[in-house]
Amino acid sequence: EMPTTTRLGRPLLGLTLVSMIAACSGAASSAPASTPAQARSLAPTASSPVPELVGESDAWLVVGRPGDDRLHVILASTEEEMLSLPIGAPDDGWAHLITATLGQSATTVEDLRAERGFDGHGREVAGFWRLPTVGLDPVPTGLSADGSTIVLVEADTGAAKTGSSRFAVLARTLDQDARVIELPGTFEFDAVSPNGSLLYVVEHLPGPPAGHYQVRVVETATGFLRPDVIVDKANVDEAMAGWPVAQTRRPDGMVFTLYRGTEHPFIHALDSTDAWAVCLDLPATGAGDAKAALDWGLTPAPDKHDILAINATLGLAVDVDPTEFVVRRSVTFDPSAALGITLAKFGHQPSGPVGRRVVTAPDGDSIYAAGAGGIVRIDSRGLNVTGRFVEGSAVDAIAVTPDGATIYALMSAGGRIVKLDAGSGKILGRVPSDGFDRLVAIVPY
Repeated sequence: EMPTTTRLGRPLLGLTLVSMIAACSGAASSAPASTPAQARSLAPTASSPVPELVGESDAWLVVGRPGDDRLHVILASTEEEMLSLPIGAPDDGWAHLITATLGQSATTVEDLRAERGFDGHGREVAGFWRLPTVGLDPVPTGLSADGSTIVLVEADTGAAKTGSSRFAVLARTLDQDARVIELPGTFEFDAVSPNGSLLYVVEHLPGPPAGHYQVRVVETATGFLRPDVIVDKANVDEAMAGWPVAQTRRPDGMVFTLYRGTEHPFIHALDSTDAWAVCLDLPATGAGDAKAALDWGLTPAPDKHDILAINATLGLAVDVDPTEFVVRRSVTFDPSAALGITLAKFGHQPSGPVGRRVVTAPDGDSIYAAGAGGIVRIDSRGLNVTGRFVEGSAVDAIAVTPDGATIYALMSAGGRIVKLDAGSGKILGRVPSDGFDRLVAIVPY
């Protein structure tokens, strides 16, 4: 069977999509942080409506709405739509987008090139498949770092469970049939090695403890499930238990997944090249608050080496050394009172970073963390809070423009997107309508 060619969406006029649980033992130390004079902004209320944006300093936003299986590139001030594109897994740089579209009896997998207006080639895979997601991240994954291998998981079609789990592995060229791997038991996608040769899966096990799981390795060329279990090298006999919240991946194969554990959150650091792992315990503060646990986020530190885990709702910032695999420091701050992305780029211009909960500013000096009580701005070196924006309102996602001057925030209530001045936190306006549930990328107008 030869690959097929598809044409989706409008021409881009030269634009290129570039880049938009073990209860590990031990407790990290915690030290209070000083809080200097801070920029503050209060959330809009019914008595002080937020004006709609005007055309000055506009931006293209890549957004989605509930129940919509496509993303839309809109002008923030007018919601004029430039482009509609399928949800997919990007390669490094977002120059290509891998998509999986369900049909009546098969799934069409396509490799789409943004610079060609989302022209591309595809291949049908018998059955119903989707690209995997990890934790709460809405952006799919499943593409190896070198771009050679695509991994799919079975789509939930409401059919009765069979007691086994299936994965489909395809070469990126889409010139060969998919290899379908069937494993007895309940497995979920966790990661794929940089060269695509190893698939890491989470095997769910009966409790206790609640959320009991173990990590296994599958050789993608043969479908062979290795008998050895990936254990925490520092605590080989400890049962793993928890639920994934966020994940960040490095090109060298290190995969960091933040879990909500049964006693405290932790980071599962997996070397997907050499198949070993270490667990790093995070402070247990607020561990019993399931809702607050969802506000953890991971971001690389400005040096691109260390990892920062931040929870704005709990008021915690943790600096992790991913080489020595230790928590170097843990800082607490006063969370904002509540009333109730990965670097992503789009277009021919460099774009700003976008994140579900945590984003590092382009200059590396500040980190923005969203939560149930608004946004906090944190100094990336001292981990001190230097600003609090839209206090009292929950924020689902944040995006910073490439010059670092402007923030777009997706508010939880009503799915409204507001524009903020990154220095003062002043609310500059809002996108005309609401109902959005994703803010995936941003590029200046």
